[in-house]
Amino acid sequence: MRLITKTTLYYLAVSIIVFGIGGIVTYNLIRNEIQLETQYQMAASLPRLEERISRWIDRQRDLSNMNTNQLWVSEVSGPATELVFSDTVAMHPHLDQMEMMRKLSVVKDLNGKFVRIEMMDVFVEDSDIYESVVKIITRLFILLAIALILAGFFISKILLRPFDETLERIRKFKVQDKAKMDLPKTSTKEFATLNQFIGDMTEQAREEYQALKKFSEDASHEIQTPLAIAQGKLELLTDDPNLSEEQFALITSTQNALKRLSKVQQSLALLTKIENREFNPQHQTDVSTLVENTLENFKELFEMRDLRVDSQIDRGVTIKLDKHLGAIMLDNLVHNAIRHNQEGGYVKIELDKKHLRISNSGAPPPGDPARMFRRFEKNGSIESTGLGLAIVKEICDYHSMKIRYMYSTDHQIEVVF
Repeated sequence: MRLITKTTLYYLAVSIIVFGIGGIVTYNLIRNEIQLETQYQMAASLPRLEERISRWIDRQRDLSNMNTNQLWVSEVSGPATELVFSDTVAMHPHLDQMEMMRKLSVVKDLNGKFVRIEMMDVFVEDSDIYESVVKIITRLFILLAIALILAGFFISKILLRPFDETLERIRKFKVQDKAKMDLPKTSTKEFATLNQFIGDMTEQAREEYQALKKFSEDASHEIQTPLAIAQGKLELLTDDPNLSEEQFALITSTQNALKRLSKVQQSLALLTKIENREFNPQHQTDVSTLVENTLENFKELFEMRDLRVDSQIDRGVTIKLDKHLGAIMLDNLVHNAIRHNQEGGYVKIELDKKHLRISNSGAPPPGDPARMFRRFEKNGSIESTGLGLAIVKEICDYHSMKIRYMYSTDHQIEVVF
């Protein structure tokens, strides 16, 4: 959800609370104002009514003849009282139904007689006031909501434009870029501070990457040189006819250790390049041809281990995959299927537009299958560097592919495109 949408929703939530409280306050204010105005009019009309009653008394007329639906006059024993207002229910003079009214009660001394006067006037019902207030508040809220949504949309286009541009620059940023990230200029203090921080951070990351890359390249080169020299000198030693069997075995063991060290160094260098995104994951690669070439490369090794190869390869399977990394992934998967197989076993390869599955016979995995894609997990093989499947996992993650391992009657590794 966009920031401006969240902000608008929060403002609307606050507005609902404010309008709710405002509606209650408005209702009470209107009700009190109507009540006071009604009482004022009733009190203002009382002197004229008193004069009229006095004339009736002077003429010795019956006071009960003055009574109506809204006026009751009767003689009482006294004493005189102050004005008393109260709510009551009486017949409406025009609607012919019971309605809420405001009642005035007072006892007056008129021409030597104490007269009780009860006067009623129509009072606006609470339900009418409530309905009016609800209608007003609802319409105001709808107008406010529309105004907030429209204002939020247009303001976000202007106010958040530098922020959106910054996000777009971050999406396109690559740590391999040699040029410094160009961030948009903005007069908004918060965005300017954010751009300054992002600029400093990306520049530091870019410099650290270049330093790390140079170190990795230099280290790789410097390690390979003494390894090659050591391998060459050990080969010269093996040609010495005076070597004993024990010495020859030690030299051979040392050569194997150096070969493994060289493989580990090359694998770690490849992992570093993948993590630094130095390959093109958008390249369209014909995986069908790549799988066939891989099987052809391992043909002699299949025959040496007496392994049967079953392949079901759909033609023309093309996906977004760096060709070099794809070849490495297939080499590691097929080599893994051969290494963890049994004499006279089988390797089965299935390829279609959705997935690649490689199955092979062999004993159940000795360790936890969930750990086999971790670095330096050797699964019981001493000769393994423990990086083959870790490299495959990195290549799959780099290309947004899923990889999973299953074992029922055989080993299965599936790559889902």
